Order: sequence, then C-alpha cells, then structure tokens
Amino acid sequence: MVRGVGIVAALAGMAAMGACSMPNPAWVDVWGSGGGSDSTVATASEGSSSGVGATTSVGGSESGSSGGMSSTTGDPGTTTLDVTATDTMTGGVTTSTSDATTSTSDATTSTSDATTSTSGSSTGEGTTTGEGTTTGGLECACADSEVPLDDGIFVLSDDAHLWKFRPGDDSFEDLGAIVCPGVSAPFSMAVDRTGQAWVMFNQPAGAIRSFDVDKPYACADPGYVAGQQGVVRFGMAFVSQDIENPCEKLHGNTYNGGKISEGPGVGSLIRVEPDDLKLQIVGPTTFNGAELTGTGDGRLFLFGGVKKGKLVEVDKTTAEYIGETDFPNLLPTSAFAFAFFAGDFYFFTESGGPGSKSKVSRYDYDGDQKLTTAVAKGPVRVVGAGVSTCVPLG
Repeated sequence: MVRGVGIVAALAGMAAMGACSMPNPAWVDVWGSGGGSDSTVATASEGSSSGVGATTSVGGSESGSSGGMSSTTGDPGTTTLDVTATDTMTGGVTTSTSDATTSTSDATTSTSDATTSTSGSSTGEGTTTGEGTTTGGLECACADSEVPLDDGIFVLSDDAHLWKFRPGDDSFEDLGAIVCPGVSAPFSMAVDRTGQAWVMFNQPAGAIRSFDVDKPYACADPGYVAGQQGVVRFGMAFVSQDIENPCEKLHGNTYNGGKISEGPGVGSLIRVEPDDLKLQIVGPTTFNGAELTGTGDGRLFLFGGVKKGKLVEVDKTTAEYIGETDFPNLLPTSAFAFAFFAGDFYFFTESGGPGSKSKVSRYDYDGDQKLTTAVAKGPVRVVGAGVSTCVPLG
C-alpha cells in the first residue's frame, strides 16, 4: 500500500509500478498486505535493472523483547495522519488478554513496548464446499505453479516488478516486470491458491487486474466492477474458510482517499464473493486504510494505525476484533505491506523517509512474540505484498 496525501508528488519521476501490501493514496495519493505508487505500470522492457530471477540476500537481525499481560483497549476517538511517520527500530512486545488478571514483565534492553490484547477466539465460516476454485481434481487445491506458492511472500516493488521474499534466508528474487495495459498506480495485491495475483490500481480508481505469478507480463481483467456499494479502494488478502475447508474468499479493508485515519467505524471490512465478484460489507473497523493477510486455517489479520502500528486479528464473518498487538515503533509508512508466513508476520516498511527502500521486520507470533529486524534495507521499495493460503501455518 502506498499512502497519504501527496503521494503523487512524492513519487513523481519514479519508474512505472505494479503491486499484496498496499501503497496508501491518502498517505501518498496512491495507496500494499498489501499497494503501489502514483507511477504508471511498467512495460516488459521497463522497471528495475535487476534481471528476472536475480536473487539478493540481505541480512541483519535486531531483537526486541517479550513482556507481560495487561487488559488494554483501543484509542478512543478518530485520529488522522498528515505526515507519514518514519519506521524506527522495533521494540518489545507485551501481551494482554481479556481473561488475564495477572501481569508479568521481563527485563529487556528494548526501548519500547508493544501490547497485545485478545478479546476472544476466532470462528470459522463453516465447512461449506462449492466455493473458490478447483485445480487438479481437488476442490480448492493449491496450484502446481512453476513459481512455488508455499516457499515465500510475493511482493510488489515501486518500479512495477513482482518479487519474492523468502523468509528462510531473507532473500529477494525478481520474478519480472508487471505489464497491465490501461491501468497504473497499483494500490494493493493479493495472491490466491491458483497462483493468481490480484492487483488493485488507483488509475482507474479501484480497477483490478490479475495474472499468474509465473507470468506477470500477462495481465487479464477478472471482471470485478469497481465502486460497488460505494467502495472504491481497499487493502486486500485471500483467506480460507477454515482448517477443514481451504476454499477462500477475497477480503478487504476500505480506504476512502484523503488522509489515513483511525477511530470507531471509520473503515469497513468487506469481502468479494468468488462466484460473481460481488462486494459485500461485513462490518465496521477502526482503520480508514489498512492492509490484510489471511491464513489457510481461516484467520484474518489487519495492519494499520496512526500513532502506532497495530496488528489486529478480526473475525471475517462479523468484523469483530479478536486480538490486537501494538507496535509503537513500527508504523505504516508511505508505502507498506505485510504478510503471514509459517507462524510469523513480515512487515515491509520504508527504511528511511518517504521513497526509501523497504526494511523487513519479523514478528514471531506463535513463538516468543519478539519483533526483530530481518532486513535493515532491502533492494527495493515494497508497495504491496501477497501470500497464498498454501503457505505453512507454523
């Protein structure tokens, strides 16, 4: 996602773009995890100087800390953001649940805390079959793609190239330039179990195009109609029905343009039905501008926030918040994205000011709940990120 007022100006002169995280238009006039910037989509001969298949490894890890429990609630009122905060060193994590009454704390060298609050447990959408796609004779089976769907996170750079980030060795691989005639300024991206990347664009606003992850040069129009129920832009991700039913639906969190904001009811959780691509509003959220990531066991997460970054698990059937983790030093930047992979979350935020190449932060969600820097500065500025629900859960 590329965000914020003034994104067009901030990205003027940059190479054409393509996009699962989201560039934030309110942050950058173009909303990418998801995203994109306000540049045009590259042709096959444009984009970065890296060759297709080029792999770059960058490393470095800085540990945060884990902490104790407290019952924390969200911020009241609505907050807007004029200037994108620059992401800094990540700090520790403090966990809280609604049924925890005791508090513990571990001494660390971290300079900041993150807070996780949980209000309940997630519920699936049942085990109804007949939804989603069918491949290989098995309903909603993972596609046997030339580019594997289960070994990394697909990311979109601001020069319109599709890349893959592999958490195993923290490497980036350039998969090629994205070529989508008639659209520009990618906003957000999601990847499904068939190996299709779905990219939303800002020009025309809300337009979606899709392509095989092994053929980013061959975009197609899937038939989605923008502007349904007054919703134009949204960060997006696919999520399975539940652990028993891998069939998936596309979900999103709305962004109304203008300034990114946070407060009760400022955004909406939506879903797009797989059969007819009709948009349905699920319920209100506290984010006007957020990215999403989904899992193969039916969990859905949002990443947004104005004064601090917030990772929120949300019930995909009701939009009710299940749990929240706060990161005071990990804010969404002018371009940001995030994705779930093997029990961890990976956040792609700008390493310096607006327009800088992305850093990668890792949150060990199912382990010690520490937030660390996996890559201090990557080879590209990420505006979108997408992960298939075929990736391992832990």
